[in-house]
Amino acid sequence: MKREIQRAALSDSLRAIRDFIQDSCRDAGVGRRETHGLVVAVDEACNNVVEHGYQGRPPGSIAVSFDVRDGRVVVAITDRGRAFDPGDAPAPELHSDWRNRKVGGLGWHLIRQFVDEIHYKPDAEKGNELTLIKKIGREGE
Repeated sequence: MKREIQRAALSDSLRAIRDFIQDSCRDAGVGRRETHGLVVAVDEACNNVVEHGYQGRPPGSIAVSFDVRDGRVVVAITDRGRAFDPGDAPAPELHSDWRNRKVGGLGWHLIRQFVDEIHYKPDAEKGNELTLIKKIGREGE
């Protein structure tokens, strides 16, 4: 059940991408909790592409593919923005009072909370590919 969507790397495109993930999950019978987590994770990753990947450049595109195989949802996000390895994302400050924390920096933390695997592959010809994998149960779990 592979599906794909491609949009301009603009904030205005994020809603269409969220809707795409939500509709794809529903059609695949993915549970509500798992769907919500995937929507948040994909939205955070795509928002990073918009805000940081193409920062200072004309907006390119974001391609998102959705597939279900072997009891897992596999979402691949491809762009031609600035490369960024998620392994390089700093750990967020979670222990100090919220008034003393800097704004931002929670995106990768959230993504890691909602998916089971994260794979990143930069490619000079094909662009950056971020793959998010979520193990799924039966509907309603």
